[in-house]
Amino acid sequence: MRADDEGGLAELAAFHGIQTSYTDVDGVDQQAHPEVMLALLRSLGVPVDRPEDAQSLLREQKSGAQGRHLEPVLVHRIGRGGLLSATMPKGVEPDSVRLALELEDGTTSRRTLSAVAAPSASGGGIAGGESPRVHFDLDSLADQPVPAGYHHLTLEAAAVQESALVVAAPDCPQGPRQWGVFLPLHALRTEHDSGVGTYEDLGRLGNWVSSLGGGLVGTLPLYPAFLEPPADPSPYLPVTRLAYNELFIDPTVLPEYGASPAARPPHGAAGTGPDRVDYEEVARQRRRELEPLARAVRSGRFPARRRGLEDFAATHPELVAYARFRADREATPLRRQPDPAAVDYHLYTQWVACEQLAAVAQQGGRYADFPVGSHPDGFDPVWSPQSFVPGVQGGSPPDRFFAGGQTWGFRPLHPQRMREDGYRFFVAALRRAFQHADCLRIDHVMGLQRMYMIPDGHPATEGAYVSCRAEELHALVALEASRAGAVVVGEDLGTVPEGVRERMARDRMLRTWVLQFESTAAQPLPRPAANTLASIGTHDLPRFGAFLWGEDIDERERSGASSPADAAADRAARERWRLQLLDALGLGSVREAATVTAAALHGCLRHMARSDANIVLVDLEEMWDERQAQNHPGTTSEDNWRRRAQRTFEDFSSDQAFGETLAELMEGRAA
Repeated sequence: MRADDEGGLAELAAFHGIQTSYTDVDGVDQQAHPEVMLALLRSLGVPVDRPEDAQSLLREQKSGAQGRHLEPVLVHRIGRGGLLSATMPKGVEPDSVRLALELEDGTTSRRTLSAVAAPSASGGGIAGGESPRVHFDLDSLADQPVPAGYHHLTLEAAAVQESALVVAAPDCPQGPRQWGVFLPLHALRTEHDSGVGTYEDLGRLGNWVSSLGGGLVGTLPLYPAFLEPPADPSPYLPVTRLAYNELFIDPTVLPEYGASPAARPPHGAAGTGPDRVDYEEVARQRRRELEPLARAVRSGRFPARRRGLEDFAATHPELVAYARFRADREATPLRRQPDPAAVDYHLYTQWVACEQLAAVAQQGGRYADFPVGSHPDGFDPVWSPQSFVPGVQGGSPPDRFFAGGQTWGFRPLHPQRMREDGYRFFVAALRRAFQHADCLRIDHVMGLQRMYMIPDGHPATEGAYVSCRAEELHALVALEASRAGAVVVGEDLGTVPEGVRERMARDRMLRTWVLQFESTAAQPLPRPAANTLASIGTHDLPRFGAFLWGEDIDERERSGASSPADAAADRAARERWRLQLLDALGLGSVREAATVTAAALHGCLRHMARSDANIVLVDLEEMWDERQAQNHPGTTSEDNWRRRAQRTFEDFSSDQAFGETLAELMEGRAA
């Protein structure tokens, strides 16, 4: 490839937000391969066939962009100042151009562009040039300060152009200094469950945590999964980010349950309290229980319930569409149209899932999780196809944990087309995530600034970052968080580009602080900083006991992910760290392994509780020294997302000593 062709391709890629290089975790610049840039451009919808066509195409597209007088989306953060801008149409007098503002509540106002223009550097209201930029103060367009919300701005000239106007609070809400627990809902076991935890169980757990002084219960994402054999239960690759998982519904507390004997499970169905979730069997049982209830409500036997379901359908067209999508997947070749009864069933389950989660919100704070993507064969790309990039997958480049990088399996959001759509899908997904949540974790928060995209057919080492409009996405998060009154936590682990944490701090979004990443032999007990959520590990990391004794190193060696020589070096380093940690905790003379593990965990949690961290999150399973992780990243282990807690809720919640220990460890939160 000629140098000028390669340069033209790089310019075209940059024009469309593709970063031609990035700095890896070791500080080394990595260049995007021309073939990768070409593939990404095509996936983004740029009609480029050969590198030598890039320069002429770039000139054409730049010329077309100049004809845009308003950006598709404009953002204003209340209290931060700053001006909005528009481009004057060529040959048009400013007094003949009007800006029309329509607020979310329907209030409208109009002003001439010249009347609202802010003084330019030259002293006038309109900057010079062939296509002059006009800067204006938003509040000058209305008779009073423009409130937070989703508004509409129109530039009226010879041609009319429109823009979505997002007005957001300056900061995300701030919650109290608090602590909470983490336990995946599928893992929450009770004495009389049917193989998986339920929303009702989650409410009971919330009440118990509240009684100990805790403020939050965290789970994995609660979105629906494909559970037909073979099940794909990953909560981070859901069918949709607009609905809830019907598997966690508790049918027995629904008003229509008692009057529907057919809904009662047969004796001995799906074993009580197994140590693994049999998703396929539990899904079959849950449907046997819920289908008669859906029919009973639709039949009119419960008039008030039927009206409630109909009102729900009227206000949630996206869930009506989702119900049709699920029913359509179940249609047989002989029945080409979805079964209306199946549509009714899936809509009913969304209604009762929302009802039960609303009840959970009254039983203690909920720490929800917003995954970075959804299943490529799921509902989201069907409902909003323009919002996703076809032909690529989201992932991450090589780092110290994954030498070959990671491919996460979802279609990334399209940076430009979702802007042109006013971020319809992203806003809907955010709104669902914040519903009934007191705190929301945004998985891979760097995705609000850029996403690593890997063309289909390429390994994860052959990808490139594609930029998003970070100011716009952050404003959407702040607006929806403010409306929900929820704290926001950004998961900022891994390769974090410049600007991400600065923007998080400006929005008062909490960072993620993980002891396993922060603790070193030189500084075994680092102090969590303010504006963070602190925890020992994450669902993707080894449990505390396994990490303390190097069992994760043994596992990597057994799987072939680490050579014997590397494993030996890692064990030596881990032992040096362990000795330093135990000395720092005053446990150097303790010899019994189980005692050491419990005392070290308690010491670390007590240290974190006394820190400046806004939130401390305790993994409940580590309190009884669970050694197996919920997920082993990069593997297809049958245990991933299926492992259940060793202790039942009735067991640990009635254990007075256990509750007192947990509350005592967190006493420092009140300081």
